[in-house]
Amino acid sequence: MRQRIIGAVARVLEKGRELGETFHNDRQLLKISFVGLVVVSGSGLLCAKLLDDVMGGDGAVRADPAITNWIVRHRSPTLTTLARAVTHLGDPLSVIVIAAAAALALILGRHYRFALLIVSSTVGAAVATAVTKFAVQRPRPDRALWLSAATGPAFPSGHATQSVALYAVLAVIAFRLTARSTPRIVLIVVAPLVALSVGASRIYLAVHWTSDVICGWAVATTWLATLLLVEWAGPRALEDWGGREPLPR
Repeated sequence: MRQRIIGAVARVLEKGRELGETFHNDRQLLKISFVGLVVVSGSGLLCAKLLDDVMGGDGAVRADPAITNWIVRHRSPTLTTLARAVTHLGDPLSVIVIAAAAALALILGRHYRFALLIVSSTVGAAVATAVTKFAVQRPRPDRALWLSAATGPAFPSGHATQSVALYAVLAVIAFRLTARSTPRIVLIVVAPLVALSVGASRIYLAVHWTSDVICGWAVATTWLATLLLVEWAGPRALEDWGGREPLPR
């Protein structure tokens, strides 16, 4: 038994050494994995901090009422119309229709991994949001301030979460499917703009606190960055580790 344990430990250490050499030899894999882990860690820590603040009623959430009241005082008919229109981009029905259509188009184009990535991003974000809402049960701002219908607890914002989970993953996939620089630049600008606009609309409409929206963005970023690491870096590391030709760059 002792020899078996020693042998198993030795094999694990050897595989660890080989994996380390894989990352050392493939600098692009190393750089992207490092950036991905930084993003996952940073956004994950932000989620944890905001959750702690909400549960404790202190920290960042103390600024929420002041921000909401300031925005309410500075509303205008034009901004209200814009916010009401933009917020629908994060509605559950909109997300389901867009995600399903995109996934179907990718399947028809035989981009099965990308189709799975869209489904995983949106479904995973929805589950994470639902579980957190149920566990925290944070009340929304005063209903008298609302300019849009809303149901359920406030924290985190489902619209903010899904705006990142859907539109960011669509931008990443489109970026990887096209080699032209102009569409790539447009995607880099438009995807964050849509995500930020949807989240900001929820604050403007007073159906969410600011910390709800920020946490929603952070939850989706954590989940999506993890998926992208697994989807891109995982197969590449296994290819290199297995001694075969690296995946195309």
